[in-house]
Amino acid sequence: MPLLRLEDYPPQIPRPDAILAVQQDLWDRSRDIDGVDIGWGDDIYQHVAIYPATKPSGAVFAFIHGGRWTSGHKEAMAFMAPAFQAAGITFASLGHRLAPHHYDDGFPDLCNGIACLVANVDRHGGDPDRIFVGGHSSGGHYAAQLAVTRDWQARHGLGRDVIKGCLPISGVYDVSSDSDMADWPPPCLEEGDDGQQKSPLYRLAETPPPFLVSWGSADYPFLIPQAKAFATALGDAGADIETLEMEGKTHFSVMGEGAEPGGEWSQRAISWINAH
Repeated sequence: MPLLRLEDYPPQIPRPDAILAVQQDLWDRSRDIDGVDIGWGDDIYQHVAIYPATKPSGAVFAFIHGGRWTSGHKEAMAFMAPAFQAAGITFASLGHRLAPHHYDDGFPDLCNGIACLVANVDRHGGDPDRIFVGGHSSGGHYAAQLAVTRDWQARHGLGRDVIKGCLPISGVYDVSSDSDMADWPPPCLEEGDDGQQKSPLYRLAETPPPFLVSWGSADYPFLIPQAKAFATALGDAGADIETLEMEGKTHFSVMGEGAEPGGEWSQRAISWINAH
């Protein structure tokens, strides 16, 4: 199935003009990159976009867009694909329902998205036993939660180690009432939910898969200590953990510059995936 277009989607919850401009820029950079769309559910957000590598190594990198759990589109991440494709890595972008839907809709969507990827990616040069996940901001929250939790895989017929590594960028790792988020509660939580079980920081019951945790030195102030605390907790839990702080990068330039082909994050992510 052809990739979805921006005009195919319904309106989303309004965001500030500056953020909408960033999202539009990513769409503009992604428009001419070809891929395959696979739907697994009835909702337009319940789709996976796959961008096959020309000479695939088998590695698959599934990415989850950010947008404060309220906005964004999987197709706007396609600008990242060429760098990974050139390295033999099949790139995929996962859709999920957004606010007014909450975590209990969005997170299961991503679990289904991983299952859809496992069932289909071999037809596009990927190895279902070599899946890595990543995401930006709220997408980093979901990616980390997919990687550290072990209570969703069996429902989808997947092995507990289906995710071989996680590469969140400027992720949110604590959405609980104990976090230092200035505008708590975040839109992913339903009323009365303290967010503890929705926070990767508090779900490290088993040895996690390898992680590359990245952020910008000019990121949102509350996210930098969250990233450092999460990295420390991962190491304490026995994970193979590396970190990357991108000097001068903001919450948005870590994506706009860091994740573009040739960007600091993209180069590090490719070498990291190849090493694992």
